[in-house]
Formats: sequence, structure tokens, C-alpha cells
Amino acid sequence: MPHPEHAQRATLHDIMHGRNNNLNLIRFIAALGVIWSHSYSLTGGANGSASFLDRLTSGRLSIGGMAVGVFFLYGGILISKSCERHASATKFFAARIKRIFPQLAFVVLLCALVFGPLLSSSDVASYFQNAQTYRYLLNALLVPVHSLPDVFETNPYPAVVNGALWTLPVEFACYVLCYLTFRMTSFRKGSATALICAALAAGIIFLSLSQLMALSVVRAILEFFVGMLVWVWRDEIVVSPPMGLAAIAATCLLCTLGLDLPAMLLTFPYALIWLGWGTRHKAQNFAHDIDLSYGTYLWGFPVQQTLVFLWPIPMGWLLNTVLASAIAVPMGLANHLLVDKWLMGLAGSFVDKRRR
Repeated sequence: MPHPEHAQRATLHDIMHGRNNNLNLIRFIAALGVIWSHSYSLTGGANGSASFLDRLTSGRLSIGGMAVGVFFLYGGILISKSCERHASATKFFAARIKRIFPQLAFVVLLCALVFGPLLSSSDVASYFQNAQTYRYLLNALLVPVHSLPDVFETNPYPAVVNGALWTLPVEFACYVLCYLTFRMTSFRKGSATALICAALAAGIIFLSLSQLMALSVVRAILEFFVGMLVWVWRDEIVVSPPMGLAAIAATCLLCTLGLDLPAMLLTFPYALIWLGWGTRHKAQNFAHDIDLSYGTYLWGFPVQQTLVFLWPIPMGWLLNTVLASAIAVPMGLANHLLVDKWLMGLAGSFVDKRRR
């Protein structure tokens, strides 16, 4: 009997068991894509050059926007799975908090208390007397605060320390909505589909009435909802190479025609499903048991801004992308090893001892 992965009508449910997938690699590439995308505005400012995807879609979709779509689509699938595994609200949100907050707090603290005073044009005493220094720490609680006192003020993209953090409160809000949907519907196909589709319709209507600034946030939420829908229907979604390649081609065509939102909500998700679980050869050993993409994502923006600030001449987007990636990746790895492995391990051991 053939393995279900090679069966003609293998469904997503058949092939998504265990770690036999490409998700770590794809999310890592997406984190680098965010760095690449940010390099244009961080080196050139508001009037700088733009990526080919920005130009193709008249600024509606960037490489970074597509990369964020990767995170949210896979997030919708995997968080829905987590809802069923951790039906208790306490267990579910404890797992989510452990995933997001320790590394985030570590990066925010280092930026505010170590790198900030080193890079600020203010003297150290004035820097630490400024209330803005401590307001920045609210980022660790998912409250966006972009600037530190006199840091990066002369950069082409001035005063923003870590503009990538906007996705995290949006992501956590999606976790809450996902869990509420699960509690209301138990992910039964009929009721869950009706509720999720209603949310998708509301989001699309909102986008049609709103300005371009809202697009990135709402599109990410819609991508997450599509991921939830994929989880609900996973046993009906047939995954095959021809359909995966067709989805990639259709995504490119739709973006070329200016239909980037339909591409992101219809064809792009199937392309990611196939790339994540449906390919014959898989990179399941890439960054095995290591969360490399999250730390890289957290460090990318401040590293890029620092490079632009310290570089003796105007820096181009390509050099910024390459150098920032080369620095952010090992810093992301250090994040994982120091925070997730060592500090969280110590905290776990301490809690275990207190319980005895």
C-alpha cells in the first residue's frame, strides 16, 4: 500500500503529522525576506527605491508583506491545532505567552538599556532620565512604542528603533480570536466555516473602505483566518505537486495583474500548504528544535538601523540586507539558546523545585 504522501489524493491531514515538513526553513526565509523588504525604506527613506513587488502592486504588497503572510497563514493552521491540543484556556495561553514574550522582552530590554544609550546622541544621564526610555519598555507588553531618546534621529527612516514589532500585538489578537472561535464552534466544519467566512467578509469590506495604511494589518489577520479555515478543512484539502505549482504561478499572475489581495487569500495559501508539507523532499532537519526565525525577525530591524547609523557613507539596500542578515541570524540563534533554552530552563527548574 503506498504511503499517503505519495497517494494520488493525499490530503493535508494525511501528510502533516510530526515534523516531516519544511516550515522551519520557509519561516526562516520569510524572516530574511522581512529584512530585505525593510532595507529599501531604511536606507532610502520615504522617497527611496522600492522592491519589484512594491512597484508591481503600486505599493500595496511588499516582500515583507508577503513574508508576514507566511507567518500568519502557518500561524492560523498551527494555532488552530494548538487549540485542539490545549483545550484549557490556561494551557493554551501559557503556551502562547511562553512562545512570544521571553524573547521579545529580552530584545526590548537590550535595545532600551544597552544599545539605546550607546547609539543615542544624548549623554547617558539624560538618556536614562528621559521618560521615553521607559515608555519603550511597553513593547515587551505588546504596546507599540517606536522611539528611544535621540536614537536614529538622523537616519533616512528616522527615530524608529524596531518597526517590525507591529505584527506581534496583531498576532496575539489572532490567538485570542482563534481560541474564541474554537470554544464557540469546536472547529465543526459548518459553524466554524460560517464564523470564519463572516470574519473574512468583514475584513475584505473594511479594506475596500479604508486607506492603504490599514492594508498590512487587516491582510495579516485575514491570512490567519484563512489558516484557521485550512485547519478545519484539512481532511478535504488535496495536496499535489501540479496544484502547488499552479498556485505559485497563479499567485505571480494575479500580482502582475494588480490582484494581489485575491492572490494572498486564495492562491498563496495553497502554495504555502504545498511548499510546507507537500514536496517530495523535505528540510525537516533544518534548525531542528531551534526557533531561528523568530529571533532573526526580532533583531533584523534594529540591526539594519544601526548599520545605517554607523556606516560612514550612505548605505545601499543590498549591502544593508546582506550585512544585517549576517548579524541578525546569529543574534537570533543567541536569543533562542540564551532565552528559550537556558533562562526558561532555569525558570522551569526553579518552579519544579518549589512544587516539591
